[in-house]
Formats: sequence, structure tokens, C-alpha cells
Amino acid sequence: MRPHGHARIDSRHPEALGICYRCGFTYNRDDLKWQFDWQFGPRLHNIGTIVCEDCYDKPQPSGRPIVLPPDPETVDYASPEYLTQADNPVTGVGYNVANAFLPTPLQSLGANIGNMTLNAGVNAAFDGQTNKRSPFCAGLSISNAGFQNTVGKNWNADPSGVTLTLPSTATAASYILASFTIYGPNDTKILNSATGVTNFNIEGSLDASTWTTIYTGATAGTVGETISGTITSTGSYTYHQLNIQGDGVSAVNVAQVQFNAANSFPNDI
Repeated sequence: MRPHGHARIDSRHPEALGICYRCGFTYNRDDLKWQFDWQFGPRLHNIGTIVCEDCYDKPQPSGRPIVLPPDPETVDYASPEYLTQADNPVTGVGYNVANAFLPTPLQSLGANIGNMTLNAGVNAAFDGQTNKRSPFCAGLSISNAGFQNTVGKNWNADPSGVTLTLPSTATAASYILASFTIYGPNDTKILNSATGVTNFNIEGSLDASTWTTIYTGATAGTVGETISGTITSTGSYTYHQLNIQGDGVSAVNVAQVQFNAANSFPNDI
């Protein structure tokens, strides 16, 4: 008689024998069962393997697809918290804070001034968009020689540029600046000369005629550069402007200028 392994042999009640496909031992066929596993969707499938009880593998749950529950019902009018605005408050005095909450932004505070009126004009330097190509910047195709290339703010005016009429007892709006940030265009240098390096001033004035330099610096001469600085001057001015030194030959462009108010009187912050 051939070896019968784990099978039960009874001459009076013969039973069919079978081989376990995994361990190779002989069993009564009734003691062997099909191996099932998760395949091809959310059902167990017979993989065509007959095994004994010891060799039977529990179906691997990683092969079972995840059935997601249905989406929750929507509400008529969602009212989420303004997390971005709450965690990152706007501090630039030239920026109208209402813009953070309105689908159609209002204009920036104060009137935009300056002589860099080509490309997108002076307003482009205060529209809140820092990443832009030179055609969308405030600029001049040929810079003025010396410190004669400006963009700035008149705080005593509305965004349309009309100077406000104040009562005789009132004083003109003015600010002390704490810092600033300048953004160059993303496709060229601020002064598009051979080196691109040039000087600039941040200036303040009470009458837009006599200007006081409150910060001096220089560009790095790279495309898309960002320049930030801290202002130590405590002078309060009705006008502030960025004044870039030109060479009378090269184009000059600035994508964005942000003036940040100091946390001291008379600033309204």
C-alpha cells in the first residue's frame, strides 16, 4: 500500500484521497478546502488551490478594497472661518484690509504717486500682486538719470488721487514707517543694466516737494529679487516713496512696494 500520510483509511467506508497543494501531504479529500483571497473587487475569490487546515491562509485584508461612505449632505450656506487672514494679518498700511474678505478687492489705501507710469503704471506697484512680468509692473522703458524714478503713496488722499479736504483743526494723515519690502519683476532686473545693481532710497515728505531720505539701500541685480529693510527713522510723513537710481539708458521696473507702519503714535494700526 502506498503511504497515506494524514488520510484515514477504512476498507468498509472508502473515501477519496487528495494532496495538499502547499505541504504535499495526503489527506482525505473531504478534509481539504479551497483557498480564498481578496481579489478583483469587494468579494473573496477562489484562487484555485486546495489546501489542508494547517496550510489554509486567512484572506489578506490589504487586498480588500476600501469602501468609502457617502459624502455628507451639503449645507445651504457654508460659513468657514477665515483662517488665512486670522493667522496672517495684513500689516502694510498701503493695503486695504477689506480686500482680504471681499471677492472683488477694493483699492489700496491712500493715493498712488510717482513717475514710473509706463507698462501697467504706478498703481501696479500697489495692487497686492508680487509675482508678475515687467509689462505688468510700474516702470519706465528708459530710466531717468540719478534718483528720479519713483513710486509712492499720498496718505492724505483717497484711492482716486483726490486730496481730502480737512477741517481747519485737523491735521493731514501721516505715518511712521517701521519697514518695507520691494519686489522686482520675475522676468528682468529692477534696473535692467549690465550688472543690474543700483541704489535706492525710501523717502518721506510733508508736502511732496521736500523729501527726506529715511532709508538707503542697493539692489542685488538679480531677476525677481525681493528686498526688505527696517526703518529706524521716527519721522511721520504724509508722503512716502521709493526712489530708484537710474542710468538714463536702462529700463527700470518694480512689481510691488509694501510700506509697513510702526506700532507707535500717530499710526492708526
